[in-house]
Amino acid sequence: IMPTNAPPPSQLKSVPLSRIDTTDDTYRITTRTDGDDLLVSIRNEGVLNPPFVIEKATRFTIVSGFRRLAACKKLGLEEITVRVLDPNLSPLEYLRLAIADNTFQRPIDLIETSRSLHKLSVHLSRGANLIESASALGLPSNPSAIEKIKDLCLLPDRIQSALMADTISLSMAMDLKNLAPECAVAFAQLFEEFKLSLNKQREVMTLVKEIARRDDISEQMVLEDRQLQDIVHDPNLDRGHKARQLRIYLRQRRFPQIVEAESRFEYLRKQLDLCNDLKMIPPKNFEGTAYSDSMTFNSIAQLKALHAKLNRMITHPGLQKILERKNNTPNNK
Repeated sequence: IMPTNAPPPSQLKSVPLSRIDTTDDTYRITTRTDGDDLLVSIRNEGVLNPPFVIEKATRFTIVSGFRRLAACKKLGLEEITVRVLDPNLSPLEYLRLAIADNTFQRPIDLIETSRSLHKLSVHLSRGANLIESASALGLPSNPSAIEKIKDLCLLPDRIQSALMADTISLSMAMDLKNLAPECAVAFAQLFEEFKLSLNKQREVMTLVKEIARRDDISEQMVLEDRQLQDIVHDPNLDRGHKARQLRIYLRQRRFPQIVEAESRFEYLRKQLDLCNDLKMIPPKNFEGTAYSDSMTFNSIAQLKALHAKLNRMITHPGLQKILERKNNTPNNK
């Protein structure tokens, strides 16, 4: 294999731009498709770093320089100087050149890293060879990292865009990868629109999956539910309110008895007229019978006042209603 730091055998040649196939992405690494930031430089000084191409029967295949060629095309140039690579090189050697031309010039993003690793893995089936090549090209060489990253470039474009924009994390992308593409995109759209944190993304995904499993329907059907879509498209709610309403709706649908018990408890607790320094805490998910009280005080006088408040609470009829187990034992499957 040609060393990555050795200049590849090539020949400078001026060719018609129309003969260069800009649709062949075999060796494309960059995620950017435009070359607008190069227009001024190329217009004033020309292409200082000629792209690498492979000469075919009637066309040239791009190995590196996709954005430079896009800029030349936008400027209306008819010819361009390119470096025509030795036709005897292997596809793997062309690919290594394409990757090196990106990684050794600038930091590459996560999807570009994925493209590089995925394309290398097509040629290098043995793990040791892939790791060695990745390391030599400035790519992640940890086997676990390679396994996580190399197939991200196969995800739907919407998810790839969300990854590059940091709207979803690598760990969430790994979860989405296991879903049907249409469903994965629907989740990504929700996360992107509402800017949910990773914990809230996981909460939403878990609730949707559990609802789907319980009701024997697909996750996609849960996401397409009319009530959920009404929240998403409500013109009267801002993004933050929509996100809260979405999570409330999913939780109510997943745990209707628990949500009902919580509402009843809150209604009765308000009747007890407790102060901020005296709190009544229900059992988690109302699955037990033991309640607890929490008191906050910084003087004996304040403690006496809270003690009097506690005595009044003990005799309040609302407390007996709260403690009635039959009303506070939801059964959510």
